[in-house]
Amino acid sequence: MNNKTTERGTSRRLGEASEFLRANRWQIAIVLVTYAVLCVATWFGFLESNGFRQLSLADFEIGKVADRDIVATREISYVDEAATRLRRDAKQKLVTAVFRYDRLTSASMLSDFPSFTDNAQEALRAAPTAERFVLEMQQQYPGYFDSKVMQALYALKDQNAALQLARTLFTQIVTEGIAELPDAGMEQFNRTNVEVIRWRNDRQERSEMPIEDLLTMGEVRARVAEYLTLQKRGAVTADLLSGLIMPFLRVNLMYQAEESESKLETALKQVQPVLVVIQKGQKIVKRGFIVTEEQFTQLKALAESGVHLDARQFAGSILFLASIFALAVYLLMPELSGIHLGLRNIGVLAVIFSVMYLLALIASRSRALSEPFDLAVILPASMLTMMATVLIHQRVAATLSFLLTLAVLCATSFSVAPSLFTLFSGLAGVAVIRVSGKRIDLVKSASLLALINPVIVVILYLLVPTVPLEITRSLAFAAVNGFMGGILVLGFLPILESVLNTSTSFRLMEFSDLNSPLMKKMLLSVSGTYNHSIMVATLSESACREIGADPLIARVGAYYHDIGKMDQSEYFVENQTDYNKHLDINPRLSATVIRSHVKQGLEKARQMRLPKEVIDIIAEHHGNSLISYFYNEAKKREDNVDPEDFTYPGNPPTSRESAVVMLADVVEAACRTLDKPSVPRLEKFIGELVSHKIETHQLDSSDLTFREIGIIKKTFVNILAGYYHSRIEYPNQKDPDSVDTGSREGVPKGKKHE
Repeated sequence: MNNKTTERGTSRRLGEASEFLRANRWQIAIVLVTYAVLCVATWFGFLESNGFRQLSLADFEIGKVADRDIVATREISYVDEAATRLRRDAKQKLVTAVFRYDRLTSASMLSDFPSFTDNAQEALRAAPTAERFVLEMQQQYPGYFDSKVMQALYALKDQNAALQLARTLFTQIVTEGIAELPDAGMEQFNRTNVEVIRWRNDRQERSEMPIEDLLTMGEVRARVAEYLTLQKRGAVTADLLSGLIMPFLRVNLMYQAEESESKLETALKQVQPVLVVIQKGQKIVKRGFIVTEEQFTQLKALAESGVHLDARQFAGSILFLASIFALAVYLLMPELSGIHLGLRNIGVLAVIFSVMYLLALIASRSRALSEPFDLAVILPASMLTMMATVLIHQRVAATLSFLLTLAVLCATSFSVAPSLFTLFSGLAGVAVIRVSGKRIDLVKSASLLALINPVIVVILYLLVPTVPLEITRSLAFAAVNGFMGGILVLGFLPILESVLNTSTSFRLMEFSDLNSPLMKKMLLSVSGTYNHSIMVATLSESACREIGADPLIARVGAYYHDIGKMDQSEYFVENQTDYNKHLDINPRLSATVIRSHVKQGLEKARQMRLPKEVIDIIAEHHGNSLISYFYNEAKKREDNVDPEDFTYPGNPPTSRESAVVMLADVVEAACRTLDKPSVPRLEKFIGELVSHKIETHQLDSSDLTFREIGIIKKTFVNILAGYYHSRIEYPNQKDPDSVDTGSREGVPKGKKHE
């Protein structure tokens, strides 16, 4: 049974890994190609060209007869890799992985569970029925327990004894510790034992124990059953006791990956390599004799001794470079950075990293830049981080500055001055840039950097003193570096914005210009849609600003969300003046016309090369909701009507900005029909409209919280109340209470066909 479970678990993990690799294959390819290119560049950077090999291994092969004698001209030693590997492997298998008992987690659990038992006892005394008791516990601990567990506890005669039993067992389990074995990482350690670090009387104690004796979360129920068997408590079942304690249990015996690796590294450092010494004058190969594997190994050692390349330093550099890439992947994960990087963004980061690394590598090998500060001030750290800030995100750019620092450290053979300058100049670039949509801000940022960079150089000179002449030159170069960095960003940014089609603030501000040809055309040809879009943009921008979403993306998305109506404007009610064309056509055809504006809008958006975030808003602003008015009209004429024929072709919103535009769109359109739009009526009406979107699952993928939805509704009410407050009441207005908020997004029949 255990083997089958293990096989299923392994199969599942392999499937997940395969799916991850398939979904991220292009991102992985970019990382691997970038790493390979930089490794090759590193090899050329470390290779010296003032020496030649005295021996070509291509002239010799194992098992073939040597055509000449080879004699060692100097003493050479090399490591017997096979023997050393055996020695290291043996040492490695003796090292035990480290688990550490977490006192804080344990103390938290030991505090939470007694509090629960006290609350449960009090609730048991006060609750007249099992149902009341279950509700009381669900109120205090929502989602913690299954209702059957609480009912079983209530049904016991001696409830307090059961709780005390759970309390005792819980304390024992927490004290013993619950371990979580990692899916990977422990293969290199001892397979049978682990080292456990516990605290005894404020002192750490280390002990070894079999891995099989570690208690995991999956084994808790078996431990509960075993405990009940020893206690002979027939009334209390293992399911009940497990159900009480499991919600409060957390892993408190933590696998210490870094400490284990450090322990393993320390142990392996103590392993002495197996050295083979070739004495000077020793004949390695004799003419006319077959070359053995050992002789070929010695030939290889002799040949490599003639290559003017510090293999150790090169290997360390590429491994350090690999660690930088691994760190970059970790730091830029969405779970940690909060930013989901698309393929283009990853490509931008790879290019920026490569440019900095190659510049540092080439410059550090140049005789003209022999001084560390000469090298430091030519590195465009601030320019590259400013570019990343504008094109991607400020948080990503700050992370990038640390990665660039490590890149310079690796490329310059761990020279401190260029690396520190890269760090501080890069962070300064991130700090001073203002992504407000005004390009003059980049000139201001460049001027600030022209002042900041020399200050950084002065600070570094205080740490590494040098002659006054050099500092004067370095200060001038640093100022030019900072200023030109901002100017180059200003020059390259429009090109990169267009090539990458990114939604930078500068580009979004350009698209938000109401004097653009498209917006002017909308004003003249579909004035109703234009006014509707302007109002939706106002609502969306204000709501996004209140909930912390991107108001600029929401505003631009709202401006363009209905551009698909421009080709058939007369079929949309806001553009109709005297006659409704839908009265002359079949409801199915009407629904087709209404649905088509989304597809036509997407086509126009792609032709205009609008940013992806804006295109997503156009595609998602109706989601996959039903065009209920024409659906109901069709049902009056036909018996079998498929709702899919009357459903918008898009997907529900996948971002907060897209969801806000959807809500603003339906609210603005529907509130036009509301008579006497007082604040209470607006609150009720908007609440019903939003609730309808929630009930039809249009907001499920948007990451909006109920708190944010409440803020959005309040913002809409405030804006619309101010918009409608000056309107007077006209005769024969309709009663707003007769409005059907469930049909056609809350629009009275015959008013708006959308």
